[in-house]
Amino acid sequence: MKNLTKKQIEQVKAIKVWDSTKFHGNLKKVGSLLVTDFKTIIQKKVSREVTKIDTLKKSNVQKVRELINWSLECANTNYFKVLIEGNTGIYYASPYYRHRDYNKSRIFSKTTETLKLMQIFNSIVNKKSIN
Repeated sequence: MKNLTKKQIEQVKAIKVWDSTKFHGNLKKVGSLLVTDFKTIIQKKVSREVTKIDTLKKSNVQKVRELINWSLECANTNYFKVLIEGNTGIYYASPYYRHRDYNKSRIFSKTTETLKLMQIFNSIVNKKSIN
């Protein structure tokens, strides 16, 4: 796979991670690349994509920080949401529909720590969304 031509380089750039690597046994080339080279390129691209996936468990503060950023991006749109308190948990829902929001998400279980985080979140988001 050394010394690729310009045509082969353009083909490598056009290859996507989800391209199929299943070929009939008689096929020797895919475009201008050998089938073995094509498969190794796909494997490398897949391994790079897998390493990008964040598998670390986020702390409650990190979750709140991400939700603050997202809510501020969505301020003054239909996608704007706030944290609301439920009986056993804290939810990310529309400030208008609240618990009737069909697209609400449960973020935390209800504890004293998460109630404080909810208050901080709502104070920041409400203050900045009004401006």
